[in-house]
Amino acid sequence: MDTTQLLKGVLDLACLAALREDDGYGYDILRRLRIAGLTDVGDASVYGTLRRLFNAGLLTTYVVPSDEGPHRKYYALNAAGRAELQRSGKIWLGFASTMNDLLRERETA
Repeated sequence: MDTTQLLKGVLDLACLAALREDDGYGYDILRRLRIAGLTDVGDASVYGTLRRLFNAGLLTTYVVPSDEGPHRKYYALNAAGRAELQRSGKIWLGFASTMNDLLRERETA
């Protein structure tokens, strides 16, 4: 199965979940996703998703100066982002449960 198609459908949710506990800048969020197991996620996809989530009003941003290079733009969940994470998370859990049930039925048949 091509995981890139699955990633396209859940990258918004994955990025929101990666920001649930701590704010982060683009590469930091990409690293969190890869550590979590989404090793096929691309840099451009994550940066584009973060911009889209910000434009949709689900994230806030702030800039932190860096002594080691350019300033870093941090992303943070706002109230709307937390609500979307909860809403989308429930949908995903229901979908994943259905798929797990379907796959189990196939295995026992």
